[in-house]
Amino acid sequence: MMRRRLLAVAVTLALAAAAGAVGLVRHDEAARQALAAQTVTVLHWNICGAAQNCANRGDTGEGSSVGRLAAEAAHRRPDLLTVNEVCRAQYEELDLQLALKGWRMTGAYAQMHDNVPACGGDSSYGLAVFSRERLTGPVQYRPFTATGDEEYEAQGRVEPVRRGVLCVPTTVRGRALVLCGAHGGTEPGQMAQAHQWFADASAFPQQLPVVFAGDLNQQPNEASMAGIYAHTRGEKDSGEPTGRFIEADETDKPWFRLGAAGGVRCDPKKVSRCRNGAPTADDDRKIDYIFATEDHFTSPTARTTRFPESDHALYQGSFRFRQ
Repeated sequence: MMRRRLLAVAVTLALAAAAGAVGLVRHDEAARQALAAQTVTVLHWNICGAAQNCANRGDTGEGSSVGRLAAEAAHRRPDLLTVNEVCRAQYEELDLQLALKGWRMTGAYAQMHDNVPACGGDSSYGLAVFSRERLTGPVQYRPFTATGDEEYEAQGRVEPVRRGVLCVPTTVRGRALVLCGAHGGTEPGQMAQAHQWFADASAFPQQLPVVFAGDLNQQPNEASMAGIYAHTRGEKDSGEPTGRFIEADETDKPWFRLGAAGGVRCDPKKVSRCRNGAPTADDDRKIDYIFATEDHFTSPTARTTRFPESDHALYQGSFRFRQ
């Protein structure tokens, strides 16, 4: 009789433990789903689509940066994607390959100039943005007027380079936001213009989240970036930073004390974020960024991955919506 009672008690305890474990699994799964519902994943890559030094100039198939990006996007499943140095034909092929690989996105393209022979066709060369969800309004491209008189010479003619900011309205997790991409030049006035545009409440209302990504050709410690970052004064800044954004790699503490990436040097024991991060270009500079408005996002994380098809790292960032 005693043995039966002990067996019954053991069975009861085992069932209770199993029920508790199931409860914990369900709680963990619910917590994971809640976190996923708040997280925005962004992928950015300067694909080196047609420049003289690019390994796959104008190509779109397997072994090209277009093929690589389509495969990586299908694997990583970003909500938003920005692309620099992309031919119009490459943009169109990327759009197709994303759909064929099961990660269809809606895109927009802006031309910077149209005399790049490696691009073929109309020789159009520029930048692109993509959203997993549909676009909810018109596409807007605002060219920088601060050009530094930049020109591109090819095919026997010289053409001005029309850099600017490409923006599309869309949604992520049911929340409205604006995705903007840019390929900036070395002219610092371009980021000053971007600062003015993002501060314009008629174009970017304070309550509207904004994600801004691209190869900006400026390092984090440049004074021009004080109008983009919302924090951390750099030694080149004339005053406190006045930007609206946090950056995906700003909490990467191993880089806080290093200046090789052109970042502000910070004490990781005193601050939790810094205008710095892992290098994104082959010359060990950080010039690629994924920004999100500080009023609407938190918990930035970043990951850079090198591939042979480009002289820039594939850059992935994520943020969480503020509750």
